[in-house]
Amino acid sequence: MTIDYTRLTQDAAVVEILSAAEKLKTKKEKIELLQRYSNRADFMAVLRGAYANNIEWAVPTGPLPEGRSYSAAATIDTADDRMIRAYKQFIYLIKGGPAGNMMQSKREQVYLDLLSSMHIDEAKLLQSIVDKKLPYKGITAALVAEAFPAIWPKETKESKSA
Repeated sequence: MTIDYTRLTQDAAVVEILSAAEKLKTKKEKIELLQRYSNRADFMAVLRGAYANNIEWAVPTGPLPEGRSYSAAATIDTADDRMIRAYKQFIYLIKGGPAGNMMQSKREQVYLDLLSSMHIDEAKLLQSIVDKKLPYKGITAALVAEAFPAIWPKETKESKSA
């Protein structure tokens, strides 16, 4: 039985979109699905956070500190927060952003609060983009660059050595 991922709604969660793209067989199908959501600011913020060279995260990588836990929400829609809203707080988590003079302890508190308020799948996605990767097989920096060439120009040998 083939699953029709074209039935994803325009307001599908980013994890749903990326999970659907991961399951597609061809690069062309993956690119087409990613491009369907190019108008979604939260989706594009996740891709930029994971793969854009000019974004440097200013929060710690790795697991949650002892004493902190992920949300116990059963579904993404029942969590206290969702990536579709939480991405707006990314400006507090990156170096050189508008909140550049924010105290590091406050920055980390915002990050931990986000991780604790989102569904575990979205929280783990946020942790992975802070690690500058996506946890979805086949959704690579090269694929994203091909899907969105205006945003991620292909790297040439000169730009890699620069």
